[in-house]
Amino acid sequence: MFTIIKDRKIRVGVVGCGRISGNHFKALEVHKENVELVAVCDNDLNVVEQHSKKYQVPGYWLMEDMLSQHQLDLVVLCTPSGLHSNQAMLA
Repeated sequence: MFTIIKDRKIRVGVVGCGRISGNHFKALEVHKENVELVAVCDNDLNVVEQHSKKYQVPGYWLMEDMLSQHQLDLVVLCTPSGLHSNQAMLA
């Protein structure tokens, strides 16, 4: 069952802050009237710190930590495709 969100922005977390994520961050910016970036996650702590500062959101090294700390409506997976199935199940 789907819930239609009408009274607030859609809360988004991005997992994987490498090259392809730039396209997704741009899309979030374009749609900022409807979506809100809430958290970022990457397995490189330097990258997490950079993106956390740039987007002024909490950054996480472990996806599990990000998911336990935030009630997200959408998780954008910008990781290698071989990781997607396990990460989608986790989300």
